[in-house]
Amino acid sequence: MIPSWIIGLTDPVLKADFESFSGAGSITEAEIGEALTGLAAEDEKSGATLSASQFADLQLMASNIGAMGASPYLQSITDALVYGDAANATWTGGGSKSVKLGNLAVGSTTTQLGELIDKWFYGADLPIDKVVMTGYASVTVTYSAVDAPLFGPDGPKMSDINQGYLGDCYLLASLAEVAKKNPSAITSMITDNNNGTYGVRFYVDGIARYVTVNNELADGGTEFNSATNIWASVVETAFAEVQDQGLITGNGKYNKGNSFSSIANGGVSANALEAITDATEITNFAAKDSNLTWTAHVYDQALTQIKHHAGLSTAEVLSTVAADLLIGDDVDLNSAKNARFANGKRTLIDDHVMSIFGYDALTGKLQIRNPWGVESGQNWATTFQIKLRTLLADGDSITVDNVGTATSVQGASVVASSALQNMAQVASFSVTDSVADIYAGFPQVISDSKLTSLTAIGTTGGDTLDLIGLDVPATINMEGNTDAASMSGGVLHLGSGFDSIALGFRHATVDYSLNGGGVEFVADFNAIHDLLSISLSGGSLQQTFVDGGDWISSSTDMSHGVFLANVTSAQKVTVSHGIATVV
Repeated sequence: MIPSWIIGLTDPVLKADFESFSGAGSITEAEIGEALTGLAAEDEKSGATLSASQFADLQLMASNIGAMGASPYLQSITDALVYGDAANATWTGGGSKSVKLGNLAVGSTTTQLGELIDKWFYGADLPIDKVVMTGYASVTVTYSAVDAPLFGPDGPKMSDINQGYLGDCYLLASLAEVAKKNPSAITSMITDNNNGTYGVRFYVDGIARYVTVNNELADGGTEFNSATNIWASVVETAFAEVQDQGLITGNGKYNKGNSFSSIANGGVSANALEAITDATEITNFAAKDSNLTWTAHVYDQALTQIKHHAGLSTAEVLSTVAADLLIGDDVDLNSAKNARFANGKRTLIDDHVMSIFGYDALTGKLQIRNPWGVESGQNWATTFQIKLRTLLADGDSITVDNVGTATSVQGASVVASSALQNMAQVASFSVTDSVADIYAGFPQVISDSKLTSLTAIGTTGGDTLDLIGLDVPATINMEGNTDAASMSGGVLHLGSGFDSIALGFRHATVDYSLNGGGVEFVADFNAIHDLLSISLSGGSLQQTFVDGGDWISSSTDMSHGVFLANVTSAQKVTVSHGIATVV
């Protein structure tokens, strides 16, 4: 059944088009673009301007396409064309300058209507072709269609970001970070209209802004971001175009409207993250050189400061950032100084934004990626690691959004545990870390009520690990080391010779290897709670067990066995990844 509002349309071309669309599923951008183009062609043929009845028809259309299944993107661009928008003030079309355009009204010419259609539905209002950046020679770009996929086979990836000529690291580093931590946020911000055009969404003060861009990219997509897919170039072009609706770069010195110059002279990573993710809160940890502490500035969706915390230690900030990365928040580094590796490769870059994509518990360093990416003959490290205290000494800052949704975290580092404990959204977490890290942070970890289990990776070179008082299951994983660790009286010792394991009264799992001899003593084994997998490999197990018991060979691996206290009959035991289980 054709809706009454379509029956009420007075323009015959518009009416016929919408009658054909009715009942054919959700209305699409291509369909409305087709109807609008037909309307413009009708007036062009007759030499007429937009009549009062036609304008009323367009308003009726805009008011009712939601009932036809129009997406928020499609509703937004239709409203912008029909009811007006700040971006309608000028038309650029990839030329050398902007010309006056104006909002649609009764009496609008077919040229004006056509350009508004091209702007909102066909992505033809390309940025000005001249790019001006302070301190650099200006360049003029040409636009050409790029026949490349929007995304690679695995979707958007951090490695797709390879910043070119533009000084928009704040945007591209943020896009790389989101592609790494929250790729669905990238795919959801781009609508493929399947006609060579793409709708792109940004957020401003929590409200979506949309633009339409096409596959006509600056210098064929090679001048700016280069990749084998075009999603980053599409977003970069859209970010330039959306400035026509009001500047959102955070750099008020450069407002050239629909121009790459508006985004190419630097900006603020907080603005970029909020525009991409619609974060409800952004925190900027700023280094304070005067007292070697950090200050946290917390901003709302409008990027208005709502909280302020001074005097934070490096340990506090590192715990928070490590935890943010685990729950899926996006993290940017705002670097203030230059640095190099011993081999001359550049790492930190003055006045540059980079992605912080991880925390390496083994090195105690943050993992960084430069949005410059990969280029032949490059003199910079694409990825590297850095200590947080180095960033503090350099006067850098770290920007974090709050879009992570994880409520349970597995395999956290000890460093992240205190922040995870204090995060309201986190209900539980487990810790997997080195013996040395657990030893150093155990007093803190043992008090974390959200901790569900602890895995100590027993590598050589560590100290002792006191697990007394731990009220969660503990796993000691030797990682293939031979006769390199033991537990005695609740303390894990690294070394060789006579070793003993005291499991205590709580759950425990020990993956243990004896190779080339040695006598082992196991005390306090509880068959109800504990699992013990030991590879004999030429060694021997001292048969002095609390409560007595039997050594049961595995049904799948005769070199392994499990001691079960108070068991007098054979049990079926399986071994997987060195851990034995009674079945």
